[in-house]
Amino acid sequence: MTATDVQEQTRLLREVRLALETEDYPRAIAALEQIVKRALADKDYSAAGRHLGNLALAYYRLGNPDQALDAFDRALACARQDGDRFTEDGLLGNMGNILREMQRHQEAIKYLNQALVVAQEIGDIRGRGIWLSNLGLVYDDLGQTAQSIKYHKQAIEVARELHDQRNLASRLTNLGNSYVSAGDLDHALQYFEESLPIFKRIGTPQEVALRLGVVGNLYSQMGKSNQSRTDAISHYQMALQYYQQTLSMVQGMGDRASEAEIYSSVATVLVELKLIDQAIPYLEGARDLFFELGLMERSQQIGEFLKNIRKIAR
Repeated sequence: MTATDVQEQTRLLREVRLALETEDYPRAIAALEQIVKRALADKDYSAAGRHLGNLALAYYRLGNPDQALDAFDRALACARQDGDRFTEDGLLGNMGNILREMQRHQEAIKYLNQALVVAQEIGDIRGRGIWLSNLGLVYDDLGQTAQSIKYHKQAIEVARELHDQRNLASRLTNLGNSYVSAGDLDHALQYFEESLPIFKRIGTPQEVALRLGVVGNLYSQMGKSNQSRTDAISHYQMALQYYQQTLSMVQGMGDRASEAEIYSSVATVLVELKLIDQAIPYLEGARDLFFELGLMERSQQIGEFLKNIRKIAR
């Protein structure tokens, strides 16, 4: 490479960096295409593949997933030409993820399975866990909960093997969601409750509050579906405990929309427990908060419910 070539390469790389920093993706794409062309001419497949990956990212951020896929496919050919199986692993998985976002689920499954095979062959345990988890999400999208549960369970085992608490918590939640879709609330509750202590240790307040609310909702649903009044009351009381924890957290975060929804959820449970007088202040709070937030339809719904409840209370 001549001194002039080096200078031009440096200029183009600087152009890409500045363009990406300012989110000027068309400018980044133009420079990257030139860099890739030069690398391929020099048969430097490692560099070409690396820059094609950046090109795919630029297209993706620009909102052009088809062109992102094309760039990833070109990068994949370079990785295979170079014998770089670790990069091949990542590219196949990224292509599967984009295809899932595009709702091209069967193609997503194909690429994620290929990524899984490569990850297993090269001993990429972390990558294996990611692709297993993503396959579970694809099957969730398809409503094939038996398959999604199978993959989420395998992904959880990988997280446990790696002592990866962050991914363990997320994957337990994914598995819980799959069980909710399958109508198995007992198992859903089991996995959400297992994830909670982990989120409390390492998660954000928003993540903790969300899971507390979900557990409250599950107990509430189980109360409604339970044939035994005694068991139903027990589940409703558990729901209230989790809702109160959630309410305290969302109030601390200033999340007023969530606060209004929790007021409504608490009131609904109190009505089920026939504690009408206690439910009314929560309904009033929900109605007023939704009104303040400009969520008029929601405010009116709560207002109508409140009118009916007041009739019962007389």
